[in-house]
Amino acid sequence: EDPMRYEPMENGDSMKSAIKQVASGRFGVTMEYLSNALELQVKLAQGAKPGEGGELPGNKVMGGIATTRCATEGVGLISPPPHHDIYSIEDLAQLIFDLKNSNP
Repeated sequence: EDPMRYEPMENGDSMKSAIKQVASGRFGVTMEYLSNALELQVKLAQGAKPGEGGELPGNKVMGGIATTRCATEGVGLISPPPHHDIYSIEDLAQLIFDLKNSNP
C-alpha cells in the first residue's frame, strides 16, 4: 500500500486499507505498513492455485508496484507457495506473536 494513503484527507476521511495482509513473499511488509493496520491477516495460500505460489514477471514490476513491494524495478517476483519460515504450528504462533508486537 502506498504510504501516501496513511495520511488523512483534508475532510478527515482516510484512504488507507484497514486490513493488511501478510503473504508468503512478504513483499512490501514493513513496520510502517503493519503499524497502519486496524487488523492483520496472515494469507496462508495463494489464490487461484493454492500450493503453487505466484509469479509477477519483471516487466510488470515497475514504478509504483516496485516501490510498494519494496522491490527492484524490472526484477521478477516469486511468492513461494508456503511461508518460507513456517514449518509447524509453533512457527505460525511465533509469526502471529511477532505481528501482534509490531502493532500493539
